[in-house]
Amino acid sequence: MNKRVKMIALIGIMSAFSFVLYAFEISIGFIIPSAAFLKIDFSDIPVFLTALSVGPWAGILVAIFKNIFHIAITKEPALSGEIANLFASIAFLLPLCFFRKKNKNKLILILSILISIVSVTLTLAIVNYYITLPIYGIEESIRLPMIYTTFIPYNIVRGVIMGTVLYIIYPRLRNILQKYVD
Repeated sequence: MNKRVKMIALIGIMSAFSFVLYAFEISIGFIIPSAAFLKIDFSDIPVFLTALSVGPWAGILVAIFKNIFHIAITKEPALSGEIANLFASIAFLLPLCFFRKKNKNKLILILSILISIVSVTLTLAIVNYYITLPIYGIEESIRLPMIYTTFIPYNIVRGVIMGTVLYIIYPRLRNILQKYVD
């Protein structure tokens, strides 16, 4: 099988796996009471694994496909969750891939995860302020306090959880995923 077909197959498999993981959401209201309406899912893990194995463009495609599939079955008419999820995926994977490409040791992986957490937190503060909260009609005077007390802590907790899972499983799956690239 040629390299291009392998990459397309990996993107398809990871998109499907990511979509399935999207269905299993965990509320974090017990950690951040103001964020009880926000949930964590592990659908970004296949996105990040694909991005680290093939490149950022492949991870972005998996994130797009995952969110398109989710839109097809969601009951949420505003699509704000999918919009935020797509931005979060991209904001995490770009610094992750950039710094990881430079050096492949574990310390660089940890550093790139930390930079990715900061990237997601800042990106989603902007996305929530200008896109997702206005979709729900949240007044401008309430948005900033809501971002500080709810969304920033949520994105940090979510980033730490995703980064920890990625740090644990990526070294174990790297060789398997590499077969789709070589």
